[in-house]
Amino acid sequence: MTLVRHLTSAVLPRRWDFTLAYLRGRTPWDSGISPPELVEAVERPGALPPGYALDIGCGTGTNGLYLARLGWHVIGLDFAAPAIATARAKAARAGPLAGSVRFLRADVTRSAELDLGPRCSLLLDLGCLHGIPLAGRVGYAAGVTRHAAPDALFLLYAFQTRPPGSRALGLSAGEVRALFAPAFTVERMVAGSDRRGVGSAWYWLRRAV
Repeated sequence: MTLVRHLTSAVLPRRWDFTLAYLRGRTPWDSGISPPELVEAVERPGALPPGYALDIGCGTGTNGLYLARLGWHVIGLDFAAPAIATARAKAARAGPLAGSVRFLRADVTRSAELDLGPRCSLLLDLGCLHGIPLAGRVGYAAGVTRHAAPDALFLLYAFQTRPPGSRALGLSAGEVRALFAPAFTVERMVAGSDRRGVGSAWYWLRRAV
């Protein structure tokens, strides 16, 4: 199942940049470690019980596999073929999982067109949306809205400003609220910075019932 067609000429060069980065192994964002914000959401007392999850911009599958080991049924989406190939290889080596995971090469700005099965109680984007050109963000939000179950948690990490020399475009708190309203409300936001001092934020968004 793929959805990588109909990409504009403005989008293609940016996507090729990421694909080339995976081919060259120059992926500083791919730490191989699930962040504490995700761990807290699924492991703390009173955390979400295992269910269906969508990992948007899944990269090489670190977080999808982490969730599957805890019993979640996960679908990971990414447009970069080398990333998806690596994620599938990691899943094949992982052995039996308490849950399940599938990695699909797909355009996340058109994911509303995909039949991904049951709607998800957990959706996560740990650094994908802030790199999507403005023209693609409405389609991205439509996909998130379609695939989220009522009361689902959407955990989002994004740069607030564009880092110098970065492929990321940045995303303000106001843009997050406007993009996902009225389907989601921002329950919590924690601003911070990445290792270079670039402004970033974590958002906990809740799907309307």
